[in-house]
Amino acid sequence: MDKNRSWEYTRQNLRKATKFVEGEYNGINPRQFYRRLKRSLEEIQDGDNFKYHTHGSQEANLDIESENVGELTGTVKGRLVATSEWREIGSGSLTYKPKGPHGALGIIVGLLLTLVGLGDPIIALLGVGLTLAGGYFYMQEETSSFPIHQRDVIRVLITGEVSERTLNTAGESRTDIFANMSVIYAGDAFVAVDTDELDELDWPLRMALVNQVKRWYNQVIDDETKEEEIEEGFVASLKAWSNKSRSDDKQKIASLQQQLLDSSFETRLEYSSLLQDQLPTDLGNELQQHQNELMDELEELADDLEIYVDREGFEESDSQKINN
Repeated sequence: MDKNRSWEYTRQNLRKATKFVEGEYNGINPRQFYRRLKRSLEEIQDGDNFKYHTHGSQEANLDIESENVGELTGTVKGRLVATSEWREIGSGSLTYKPKGPHGALGIIVGLLLTLVGLGDPIIALLGVGLTLAGGYFYMQEETSSFPIHQRDVIRVLITGEVSERTLNTAGESRTDIFANMSVIYAGDAFVAVDTDELDELDWPLRMALVNQVKRWYNQVIDDETKEEEIEEGFVASLKAWSNKSRSDDKQKIASLQQQLLDSSFETRLEYSSLLQDQLPTDLGNELQQHQNELMDELEELADDLEIYVDREGFEESDSQKINN
């Protein structure tokens, strides 16, 4: 993710997340709060390691605007996203044709030999045999596994009002801005195909997996004009010989899944649910426990920011508005 990217999610979007917590914070400089929020997210630990990387900056993702020119009040809106590293959670299963491309090629070569050998019974017989063998291998199916992993994502939305105030401390006055803000912390776990492990799969399985990810992608997106073409069948099996690139398969799956990761919560949830359906049922309790741990992180994050604001925020009795 680009740290300077601008996100458009709303409070209503975040309320649909798997887990969310809300907090109210008064009397704190919004830029100071944003810095503390970023630091608090980056300090969340998973075991002995820091869990999250943050994506967002004050320049791109924290907007402070005056309501009217010359007035000392305004609004603040900010967003910050944190993502964890991917973690392996299990394997899904997929039925495919392991010798589909080989069988398709055998059929074509067999038919050519049959035609060429019309005047030679031995060559013609060889062609017929190769055609039948190719058809047999083309029709064979088996079920194999592919890796699935999970990433936690926390999205934060800050909204509120700001005012410019004069603080009187130690006989000196200084002017600063302070905000009364409502903050929502939303977390969900995105489940996806682990592209880092695709090198271990044979190329017919990778081809089938690319098509399956395309099907899932088409199933969850709202815009039919963006649907992916599914390349399957006899002709696709022949064309597969021209592109057995591991990197192309990995890039295609990664690109589609990144689009879904960056899309709406509903889309992410639907895709994650499709992938979770591929996992063994005995992983259900483990995934539920993980959701509970994510909720604990959100609650601790909100509490940490509340303690910080209580300590660093200002009291109305210690300040006066400039326009008073």
